[in-house]
Amino acid sequence: MKKKSGKIIWVILLIISILVCILCSTFLIRYFFFDDSSYIERPTTISQAPTDASETKEIEETKKESENEIPAKKYAEDTTKLKEGEAVSFEEMMEVNEDIYAWIYIPGTSVDYPVAQSAKGVDDSFYLTHNIYKNYQFSGTIYTEKANSRDFSDPVTVLYGHNMLNGSMFATLHNFNNVDFFSENNTIFVFTKDKTLTYLVYAAYQYDDRHILNSFDMSEPVNLRQYQESTLMKRPYYCNIRDGVELSTDDKIITLSTCMGGGGNTRYLVQGVLVNEEPTK
Repeated sequence: MKKKSGKIIWVILLIISILVCILCSTFLIRYFFFDDSSYIERPTTISQAPTDASETKEIEETKKESENEIPAKKYAEDTTKLKEGEAVSFEEMMEVNEDIYAWIYIPGTSVDYPVAQSAKGVDDSFYLTHNIYKNYQFSGTIYTEKANSRDFSDPVTVLYGHNMLNGSMFATLHNFNNVDFFSENNTIFVFTKDKTLTYLVYAAYQYDDRHILNSFDMSEPVNLRQYQESTLMKRPYYCNIRDGVELSTDDKIITLSTCMGGGGNTRYLVQGVLVNEEPTK
């Protein structure tokens, strides 16, 4: 009886082993030879700040944008005049969309775009998925939230932009992760209807996904000082801090926020401190 029971057990184990082998083989064949992307569902909404969306969708949307020339691109041509000392026609842009109030340009990157802020009563994240014509567009528009004033007078102004696979929007902010690039490129220009603002890039690092303006009470000097000091901290990964930079509570900081490209709970920040302000000529 013992021998018979033992044989039964071995038969059962053999059958189980065969079934496991079949399942593993099926999985491997499906993994390597079939496109299973239709079963992948990644989050496309934001919680507190812009998050990574589906890479598959992003590729499709980027392809559509390249195939159909976006009218907004003609405004990028204005920055050529701007670099030659001529003013951008903000009046023309504002006629297109009253939400446009600034232009950001960072030498050495592809960041060369208008900046928008949604109107009162419209969700802050509207321009996460809409272009300057207020039409749906996956790449969106560079934007600020209504918690920030439009004259860049706040202690900290946060601008959001997508980390697009084609290198557009805020994708090339990641260039600042390279030590040599960070060392050789240190300027952010912001142009408004009335003034030209120049910022010194002093920090670029990986951060968590907390909402900066809601997490720190910048109106309190002590809190503002603590936040400023935190931006100067050396971090173990994805971090460059410019030596010799000191901040005071009178300084104006611009923070550019984009995704890390793979982690929905992390952001890449590039921060600059205002070093010059001139009236628009």
